[in-house]
Amino acid sequence: YLESGLLHHVFRGASFPKPSSIAIALTTGVPLDNHTGATIPEVPLTINGSGTGYKRLNLGDPTVSGNTAWSYNLLDHAAGSGLIKNNIVFSFSPALCDWGGLSGIAVVDNPNHGSGNLLMHATLNNPRQVYLGDSIQFDLNNFQIKFE
Repeated sequence: YLESGLLHHVFRGASFPKPSSIAIALTTGVPLDNHTGATIPEVPLTINGSGTGYKRLNLGDPTVSGNTAWSYNLLDHAAGSGLIKNNIVFSFSPALCDWGGLSGIAVVDNPNHGSGNLLMHATLNNPRQVYLGDSIQFDLNNFQIKFE
């Protein structure tokens, strides 16, 4: 979705609007380029009829909150990198049950589970099992995004 939109925006006559919302989703498998916000292997809202406590981390409208949520270092740019990093700690709600294995993340344009477009995705550097009471958190500057 994002790649096609940017290509058509830059190289053809199409416009590609900025998303009105950005959210981070945790996935139990690695999302694929052809997935959407509805088809990514996202942590479920319920397991065996009980709520999991999971919800996407809503970062809001990037026009309003983007400079608060993300930092851009001119030294990274000078070194040839279009790298941005989280400027705040990204914390998810504690697990109300075992979620199983987390192996990926997705950046989507809708804060609602099972909705929106997949903007980008990645495999976690440190996949892990999430158990009852665990909280997933990305410390300052540890959630990094760049185009390759």
